[in-house]
Amino acid sequence: MSKTSQNQAKWQKFASGLLVLINLILGVYFYPQLPDTVPSHWNAAGQIDGYAGRFWGAFGIPLLILGIFVLFFIIPRIDPKKANYAKMGRVFWIFSFSLVLFLSILYWSVLGVALGYLKGLPRWYFGGIGILFIIIGNYYGKIKFNYTFGLRTPWTIANEEVWYKTHRIAGPIWMAGGFLLLFTGLLPVSWAMPWFFTIIVVITLVPTLYSYQIFKRLGN
Repeated sequence: MSKTSQNQAKWQKFASGLLVLINLILGVYFYPQLPDTVPSHWNAAGQIDGYAGRFWGAFGIPLLILGIFVLFFIIPRIDPKKANYAKMGRVFWIFSFSLVLFLSILYWSVLGVALGYLKGLPRWYFGGIGILFIIIGNYYGKIKFNYTFGLRTPWTIANEEVWYKTHRIAGPIWMAGGFLLLFTGLLPVSWAMPWFFTIIVVITLVPTLYSYQIFKRLGN
């Protein structure tokens, strides 16, 4: 891994860790101000259809983000292909920062609704999922062969060539799916969830079937 890539990875680790800390501090600060029940789930129309207690409303998502952040340090140390994580460099930590940032924005939105600053979870949040998929898809082809991180099917794990071919084809598919998801918030409510889940199924199923076909073609 080049020195530039190492420095970029350090900044991404720092930024992710800073967001983790900020979210925990926000939880402590706003905990006394939160109502006894905090919105925790919304339907496609943006209407609240699930609640959590005050503690989980304040600390549930921050603790989840903390767990994910810690997991990104553990995975490279326990994966049998740990040497490949060093080769990925900043790519691995771009995934970490993107996921931490996405969940942080969700948490801030939940706090905004619970404290009365927002009327409901903005429908453009689906667009945020699309942006996350675009980022992931952009770097999919650079994920090195491993057993924990990436598009893991029985056939990508069994064959390194299948792994790389599948990730190279999955990248553009996930990016295209992400761009389509950007429009979810603009659709009528009755169309939003079918549109969303159809895209998710397609971008998951197509690379999976492709990995199987490549595996068969290679004669394994």
